[in-house]
Amino acid sequence: MILLTSPYYVRNLLYVFTSYMASDLLCHGPMSASLRLLLPPGIPATETETERNLLSDLEATSGGEERAQALWHLVLFYQNDAKRSDLATALLHQMIHESHDHERKATAYLALGQIAQLNENWNTALAHYAKGLSFSPTEHDTSYLLRNNAGYCLNALGLYAAGEKYCRRAIEIDAKRHNAYKNLGVSLYGQGDHRSAAWCWVEAIKVNPADPDAAVLLRELLSKHPSLNSDYPWIQQALKKFRKKNSQPI
Repeated sequence: MILLTSPYYVRNLLYVFTSYMASDLLCHGPMSASLRLLLPPGIPATETETERNLLSDLEATSGGEERAQALWHLVLFYQNDAKRSDLATALLHQMIHESHDHERKATAYLALGQIAQLNENWNTALAHYAKGLSFSPTEHDTSYLLRNNAGYCLNALGLYAAGEKYCRRAIEIDAKRHNAYKNLGVSLYGQGDHRSAAWCWVEAIKVNPADPDAAVLLRELLSKHPSLNSDYPWIQQALKKFRKKNSQPI
């Protein structure tokens, strides 16, 4: 089975978690009036100055977007610095409880799903993505990532036909992003459609030549099914362009 498990993909998921989520979660409407809910048990969890400063910043907030930003900074600290995904998860649930904004809730569920996905808890991640989609988010990135990531998790569970549907919908939302092409290729490969899988990975290379995953998947495909070299010469052509673009062997 071909599955996208390279370190690059994990790093990219972390990048999405830290950069996109940090900006998007803060851009929606005001939080509810319940501004002083107790923090989850276990906080504070470290003796670092960073955590003390973040908690101090939270205590100084008056609510609304200011509080949302302070809570989000704590989420990022526990997830990325302290390696306490349990506390990051608890804080995200608290943010969902405090918010009445559907876009904000959908984005928080996306973050919860990404944490579960990083830990390879596929079913938990899928449940979070489904919950996020239930709020019918209209924000472009949230809508794309909820579907793309759900497709990835379904592939990981071997549910390729279901994964295909999510990946195709993600591509409909944004055909200029490469991850859904990669994941759709995995879905199609899992269903035995090797030519279409190759086409998806070639498209992923075209959209983002800097990502080596699609080229690795194509190479693995050709190794297992060498007849594709002669049947579909455009696959090797895409690999040659990738090699030339990145100046590295395939």
